[in-house]
Amino acid sequence: MAIKKRDSNIELFRIFLMLMIISHHYVVNSGITDLFRYDEISANTIFLELWGWGGKCGINCFILITGYFMCKQSFSWFKFLKLVLEVEFYSIGIYLILSLGGVTNFNFIELSKSVLILPRDIGHGFTGSFIALYLLIPYINMCINQMTKKQHSVLLIILLIIFTLIPTFLVTHVYEYLGWYVTVYLIGSWIRLYPQEWMTNQKKVVVILVINYLLVVASILAMFYFGLQKHQIIQWDIYYFVSDSNKVFAVTMSVLLFCFFKNINIGYNKSINKIAATVFGVFLIHTSGDAMRHFLWNDLLKTPEHYYSDTLFLHAIFSVLIIFAIGSLIDRIRTIFIEKPLFRIFNDIYINVYKQNQ
Repeated sequence: MAIKKRDSNIELFRIFLMLMIISHHYVVNSGITDLFRYDEISANTIFLELWGWGGKCGINCFILITGYFMCKQSFSWFKFLKLVLEVEFYSIGIYLILSLGGVTNFNFIELSKSVLILPRDIGHGFTGSFIALYLLIPYINMCINQMTKKQHSVLLIILLIIFTLIPTFLVTHVYEYLGWYVTVYLIGSWIRLYPQEWMTNQKKVVVILVINYLLVVASILAMFYFGLQKHQIIQWDIYYFVSDSNKVFAVTMSVLLFCFFKNINIGYNKSINKIAATVFGVFLIHTSGDAMRHFLWNDLLKTPEHYYSDTLFLHAIFSVLIIFAIGSLIDRIRTIFIEKPLFRIFNDIYINVYKQNQ
């Protein structure tokens, strides 16, 4: 029987999300925000504010995708091993390359940090926390399968009050990576198990999405205005309502974007699916430590130097596209020449061991 080919709408979504995340990093990881002037409003400042808002929303969306699909699938140790080895490959490999290239000084303490990236990153960053979430999926799914729709809904309401409403509107910090990722996974599974009429009606989704995006823009501009009045833009975080994955607009935009792309019908596109398969690698490459961030955004792209340029928007667009394209190519090469041969060996070993135990 032929294997059913995966539709490309969600794969296109993955590509879109990674472009959003890189755009966010263009603003927040380059140091360009240090040049923002608080005594006047410039076109470049407004552009950067609106260009970099979507990073945390993108993270939410990747977890929503995981919850939506994995709540109906079995846990795979092979997939888990692929994820772990991919993380280690880039963490160690990029550190060694930067050290050999003189970008950063080599020492065994920093090398050990690269080797232990996953346990060190749990509760502190996306990668380690996502891998930890993946390990919990079988047990989360057991709970989901035992819950009624009402129980599932009430649990989500409680979690969203704790993680989203309280920290957003009472200006208090209630955030924990793994706890939040479990919450978003539960949202994704709820959308899969209990689809609402409006979520499948693309016209309604588009209208609500546009309204929500306008609210995001309004919140960013409003917070910037308050910062201008106080001359303390850092205190009045311009991205306040989307500054963390659990903030209210980061959550609502994530759900709406997911529904929008889920409803698109573009069938199967081989090229889109191949590119989408590299997005995790693109993420790992361009976020691989402080040395990599500084090298990429400051030494290579010289992002802060373009703050006063009339072509800043072109620099931002092409920087994001180039990072994605090169990262995607690197990961494609890694998959073909390292991952696939390695896992053919693993698969042969597994089959031989399985046969011996029969």
